[in-house]
Parts: sequence; C-alpha cells; structure tokens
Amino acid sequence: MEFLYGDSTPSPLTSNFLEFLRDAIDFGVFALHVDDEIAVIRERSQETSLAADAEIARLDTLGDAVAEALGGAPKGATESETARCAAQLGATSAELVALAIAAVREKLEGQRAVLSGEEAAQRDACFKALESLLLAHSPPESSISTRIERGSDRGYSAWRHGETEFGLSWRVDLGIPPGHAFAGEAPMEKLAAHVEVHAPEQTGWLKKEVKLKAQRLDRLLLTEAMDDGHTVTLMLRTDASGVQGLDLAVDPKAGTVTATRAGASGDPSAGVFDLPAEDVPGLVGLAEKVRSAAGELVATRLADATLEDRELRQEPTFAPFVEQLISFMAPIVQEVSRHSLTSTELVLRRLISRERREEIFVAKATLREKFVPLRPERRGLFERLGLDTLAPPPPSKAIPRTPEENDWPPARAELPRSDPPPPLKPLR
Repeated sequence: MEFLYGDSTPSPLTSNFLEFLRDAIDFGVFALHVDDEIAVIRERSQETSLAADAEIARLDTLGDAVAEALGGAPKGATESETARCAAQLGATSAELVALAIAAVREKLEGQRAVLSGEEAAQRDACFKALESLLLAHSPPESSISTRIERGSDRGYSAWRHGETEFGLSWRVDLGIPPGHAFAGEAPMEKLAAHVEVHAPEQTGWLKKEVKLKAQRLDRLLLTEAMDDGHTVTLMLRTDASGVQGLDLAVDPKAGTVTATRAGASGDPSAGVFDLPAEDVPGLVGLAEKVRSAAGELVATRLADATLEDRELRQEPTFAPFVEQLISFMAPIVQEVSRHSLTSTELVLRRLISRERREEIFVAKATLREKFVPLRPERRGLFERLGLDTLAPPPPSKAIPRTPEENDWPPARAELPRSDPPPPLKPLR
C-alpha cells in the first residue's frame, strides 16, 4: 500500500507509520516501567543479602564470645566434670551456630529465588509487550523474509524473520489454518496444478545423454519455500530423500527465473540450466501464488528477539533499546511533521484508489500524553521525536490536484486512541 505525506507529496512508507509510532511509544513507556521495577527488585535483593551477611556476622561473633567465655572459665583438672561439661558446651555451641548460619543462608537462597522469579516475570512482561508490537507491525525499512518448511511429520511449519538497521532481529511463528494450501501434505497440487518445467534429465540405457524433459511440478514435494520480498525461492524434490529435484529462484516483478537441477554427486544433469522461455510465465505465476499464500498466514507468537545478536529478554536494562528505537523513529517523525499542514498533528494520506485518498492523523498531544507520567530523565528519551515542537512547518510543494484525480477534501481518519498499558504491580 502506498502512503503519501500530509501535503500529498510521495513518501517511502509502505505501512501505516503512525500506528506503529503510537504502539512503539506504548512499548517504550512499558519497557522503562519494567526497568524501574527490576531496579527495585535488585535493590531488595541487595538489601536481603546485606541483612543475611549481618546476621551471619552476629552469629559468628556470638560463637566466638561463647568459646572465649568457656575458655576463660575455671574448669579444674583436665579429667574433671567441669572440663568435660565445658567441652560439651563448646561443641554444642559451635554446632548450633553452624546450624543457624546454614538456616540464614538457606533462607537467603529462597528469597533470592523469589526475587529472581519476580525479575524474570518482569522480563517476560516486557517480551510480551514487544510481541504485541511486532505481531501488529514490522518496523519501517525492515528486511522481512517468510519461510515455509516441510517437517519430518510431512506437515509444514512457517515463520517470518525480520531485521532492522539498528540491530533488532526477531522471528515470528505463523499459523497455518485448516484448508490452507500449506495445511496439507502436497501443497503443490493446489499451487502448481498442471505447471510443467523442461529440466535436464539423463536418459537412455546404452547411450546415456542429458536431454530436456517436461516435469509436472504438482507431482513434486515442496520441501522449503522462502520469500524475502524480492525473490521467491522454492526447493522441490521427487521424494522425501531430498536428493533429486529442482531449485527455483523467481523474481515475480522482473519476471526472471534461475533454475537449478538438484542431483546426487556425479549426476551430469545436476546444476544451473537455462529454462525454455515458454516455462517462465508459469513459474512466475507459481511464485505469485506462493507469495500470496504465505501472506495469508497469521502471526501467532514472537519466538525470539535479539539485539546485536544478544537475547533481548536478557539485556541488563531495556532503556538502551528504547533509546535506539526512538532514535530510529525520530527522523521519520520529523519528516512526517515537516510535511504535515498543521503543527499540532502528524498526518499521512493513504491511496485507497486512483480517485480517492484517506487522511490519517494523530495529534502530537495524544502521543505526548503517553510518556508524560515518566520521570523527567525518562521523558527526555522521547524529546528527539520532536512532539513538543509547535512551530509551523516550512512551506512544502504539494502535488497539483484536479477534481478528476481526487476527492477534496480527503476523508480524515484519526488513529483510535489506544489504552495506556496497565501500571506494573511490584511482584512483592
């Protein structure tokens, strides 16, 4: 889908950035709250450890005092009852002190386990908040690829992988509903019915030679499919062994196909080959069907997320990630603001048809409200978005409009206000 700026000039945006911005701010605020809660949990953990250390020190002092008192008391002869009693008292005292110290340490480990569980719960909550963001949106300018793979149970699994320029990488699992092309064991029967490819094959009994031979793709197994947004790659095999078959890389937009014959070592028919021109349209159509079928799959859960190859859930704090996310969004926000015809709103226009545009807008004040409750130093992270700037934007050159090209004024659709994330309750 194509989006224009508020003054109708073209933009590079292909998705509703204003919705992403709103939800990304919600996530950022939530993640910073999680940081604060984790800081409180760690402070409690430190206080608990210090209290345990102090208790153990007092027990050690008590044991030393008892031993010193027994050592200085008159006990008579070495074999006297007083000496034997003092020895028993010393041993009992040392044993009781050791048991008390062990009890303190056991209690400390239990408290640490509880606090560690509370911190893990906070991290899980932040991960779920990120999941809500990424299931609904892919950040602008992300590199996205979708992969479908045949498993050992002959069923198919699917996932989407994304990467951003600021180091975020994630994988989202995709659900395959009943009746979908990838829900059965033989998706090529639906996707490539009667599609043929002329591929090299070794023929002959006495005089072996390689000739082009027509192969029906709906009789092959699809072992893997991938769409990176430009090229649709298909791995097709004659059977479950995965040795013989075809690898096809199709660029539907350019209408080009790279074909490779897969085969065992020494197979003279294996390798890249030139397709007959008449085969290309069918393969382009197949790639478009695979892309369309993959696009119908719904994201079900965030499987993992990393930042610069580190698991995001285990980051010491989430503030640096929030800062990177804001730094990534800031230039886009400022460009949208520059092209908006009012200084108090961010405006985009979506092309619904050739004759109609829908205007989408969100008030800057609505976005500011989301992070106003944060501490001043936390709010400062959001300042670079420029949502406090109320100066009128510089004049911009708008595309001339004619009544035949546009409905005027355009329909306006304000982004629905999202409820703020619920406040985190300390897990005490």
